[in-house]
Amino acid sequence: MQAIILAAGRSSRLASALQGQPKCLAPLDDLYLIEYQLEMLRYCGITEVCIVLGYRAEEVRSVVGRRCHYILNERYAETNSLYSLSLARHWVRETFLVLNCDVLAHPHIYRQLLATPGNALAYDSRSGTEDEHMKVVFANGQLQRISKALPAVDSQGENVGLLKFATWSVEPFFREAQAALALEGDNQWAPAAVQRFALNWPMGGVDITGMPWIEIDFPEDLEAASTRVWPTIRPVFHQAIPLAA
Repeated sequence: MQAIILAAGRSSRLASALQGQPKCLAPLDDLYLIEYQLEMLRYCGITEVCIVLGYRAEEVRSVVGRRCHYILNERYAETNSLYSLSLARHWVRETFLVLNCDVLAHPHIYRQLLATPGNALAYDSRSGTEDEHMKVVFANGQLQRISKALPAVDSQGENVGLLKFATWSVEPFFREAQAALALEGDNQWAPAAVQRFALNWPMGGVDITGMPWIEIDFPEDLEAASTRVWPTIRPVFHQAIPLAA
């Protein structure tokens, strides 16, 4: 199994809180968010990881070192996560996860997603009412819609930013990603490809309501991650991965 971490963006909304550092280098005690994600992937048996970099790429490389394969999005300032994801299309060859680099998620979320057969995304049915949320709609357990533009009244939850695709779906998924880029341009979120894929192929959902997680987009998110979410995750993390303690 493989994993792609999307970490090319500039994170301008967090520039002051992180002193200009990339979002994936948000601190969690004595490790960075990207290190937590890598440790969780390793704990789940995933050691083949690709990080798509862009903004201040060398700073991320200096932290991660040789633990990952790297792909550089040289156009990070003018593109979005869909373009970054598409750059990894020739690297992927089997079942893979896609992670947003700004998501701090409890270990149980990783395990529950990996235990789900086929294609699936993690979502929180108690969230998904704000304009900023990547909202989802399901029917008969299969994804129908995923978009920030969905009306809150139609939303059934918020996409966590952690998705799994089976080996057989690699070719059709990246085909849809390329089609989305060709149709609407390079400045799109990765879920644009997920939406196209779900129209023709099964994409399930894993409701992780009640499990601690947060997407770190704003300074208040960083504060909540440090004071509310990480303290609930940390004991489980250190118990599961003693080397991180």
